[in-house]
Amino acid sequence: MQKIPKQQPFQVPENYFEELPEKIMARTNRPKPSRNWTWAAAAVVLLGVGLWQAVEFNTSTSTPITNEEEALLYIESEQWNAEDVLSLSDNPNELLDQIIEEELAKSEPLWTEEETWF
Repeated sequence: MQKIPKQQPFQVPENYFEELPEKIMARTNRPKPSRNWTWAAAAVVLLGVGLWQAVEFNTSTSTPITNEEEALLYIESEQWNAEDVLSLSDNPNELLDQIIEEELAKSEPLWTEEETWF
């Protein structure tokens, strides 16, 4: 180490430290480069597709159902029972008679007129 000459291999340019703050400030005050418009265009396209899908998803294409169909859905889902349905009717006896007639029409008769069961 002692054989290596003691020289200063680097030299500081003249007025370097005096001019350094001005150079730094000049670099920081440069106008920023303009934004890349492809990112903005991609964002607009994605937003448009998202809104279009949201509108398509929210539109309902179902047909309205009648009150009778709606009541049947409530009964079948067991949210309503027989007492609930009868309490909604103006004339529960008439409704019961209608139900009995419909059920009897679907079932086979227990005996025919020709048969005597007694």
